Amino acid sequence: MVTNWKPEDVEFIFRSYQIFEKKFEEFLRVLPLTPENEKAWSPELVGLFLDVSGMVDSVARHIVGKSTTKKLHELNINDFEKTLLAKEQIIDSRIVVYVYPFKVIAPYDGYRAADGWWDVYNRLKHNRIEHYTKANLANTLNALAGLFLILVRHKDEEFTKALLRFNLINDRGFVPEFLHDERLRNGYQFWYDSELFGTPDIVENLPKDISKINPALTSPKFQKFFGRFNP
Repeated sequence: MVTNWKPEDVEFIFRSYQIFEKKFEEFLRVLPLTPENEKAWSPELVGLFLDVSGMVDSVARHIVGKSTTKKLHELNINDFEKTLLAKEQIIDSRIVVYVYPFKVIAPYDGYRAADGWWDVYNRLKHNRIEHYTKANLANTLNALAGLFLILVRHKDEEFTKALLRFNLINDRGFVPEFLHDERLRNGYQFWYDSELFGTPDIVENLPKDISKINPALTSPKFQKFFGRFNP
């Protein structure tokens, strides 16, 4: 098995994700994830949004940078889409948000469009004063979910180890020594859960209509939220 990452760098990325998610969950305790709250913002949420989006940028840049002759600062979102988001089917993926009732989102659907979270991130980097209200609850949710997707879909050995350490993968009983190879060969077996999100390794295993999902291909956490194991 080969890794392109230093263990301490991967630990920093996953630990940061854990911190981001915990902060966002604190927002949800006082500001529930409902349609009427999606455009709500606060100065603290602006900072969290930029931290999350910036980590997406950094992680994608380093993943793509390891497989191209371009320098890191020369890479842009078109490179990220071609080499990472499209290649690993991240751009078409959906995520379950563990709120009740279930919420299913597609974090990269329209993310580059006007007021999409990537568009807002780029505008905020250059002018926070004019655009801070766009760093709202919905955009922060999608950016955080977008980061989650990259972390669970990238098939590097150090990332697989981190998924185990941070309890983000339903390992199906595989011992650690064989888990990474199984992720490479038989991704359909795996489902990933954080405190807030759940998603499969195979895009088709999470249909847009959640009622059509096969719970047996998910995780115990999902099944408890969903209320059943059998299709």
